[in-house]
Amino acid sequence: MYYNTTIRPELYRLERLRVRLIRGIMVSLIAVVILFIAFVVFDLGFLIFLLAMPIIFYVGSLYYRIEKFRQAFKPAIINLLLEFLNDAPNYRSLTYDPKHAIHQDRFERSGLFRPMPDSYHAEDYIKGLVGEMAFEMGETYVKEISPASNRLLTVFSGLFVHAVFNEPTTGRIAVWPRHNLRRLKRTVDAYVSKGGKPADIEIMNPGFREEFAVYAHAGTHVAGILTPPMQDALLEFARTQEQDIFFAVHNQDLFIGVAHDYDMLEPNFFSSNLSFSIIRKFYTDITLMLGVISDFDQTH
Repeated sequence: MYYNTTIRPELYRLERLRVRLIRGIMVSLIAVVILFIAFVVFDLGFLIFLLAMPIIFYVGSLYYRIEKFRQAFKPAIINLLLEFLNDAPNYRSLTYDPKHAIHQDRFERSGLFRPMPDSYHAEDYIKGLVGEMAFEMGETYVKEISPASNRLLTVFSGLFVHAVFNEPTTGRIAVWPRHNLRRLKRTVDAYVSKGGKPADIEIMNPGFREEFAVYAHAGTHVAGILTPPMQDALLEFARTQEQDIFFAVHNQDLFIGVAHDYDMLEPNFFSSNLSFSIIRKFYTDITLMLGVISDFDQTH
């Protein structure tokens, strides 16, 4: 109902803008073809350059308007979705800032990935409150140079969350999908070199031990941070979702990464964006992350 009454009208407005831009591109292409034919047939010489100048400026203005369309699409839709979520009982003060990003120091402090990556890019910043937990999250793309091929390889691509427990918490743990341990060997080795040790023995849930590898620093009460209900919630996530989930706790800081290989809510330009499924997919990704934060909030 909210999509039909609020989001679809905005999508329709943006769709009309997209169609006008497509028509402009078609007109400019036809004009270029006509000029080329005129140049061949009539041998206009330098005059063809004078005739082409207005078209060149028009094409430049089209490119500028296309970029404006792309930059306007995501904020318009995300803000409407966050307005909807802000009415939910457990979410408050959700805001979106396309010009801000999760800071690299947050990403590195998690210990989930090696510090000082060769390439770090983040965008689509969202912050707010889930229950009593303040959080920030956004799209993050991280690459490192492969020691074998000397090429940039993707280390993480997806949503990354930094949240803060509202009660004092002491200890450090890092949890990786077990099937990714070989690919993340350098990361795990770096974590171990700073005092981390395998802590699977403290996990009583055999399904969780099978799905995840748990490391912790000395003096950390693993079961006190990674409570049985939290283990159940994360295991359910791993078994029902295709994305890999990574998470860590560094005292009161909680870090969560959910990997995916696509840009969320990036608009199509040569096909229609009037699609409920596109909006639903983004809504599902956001609420999935908010649900994980909510599980931590409710179990601590």
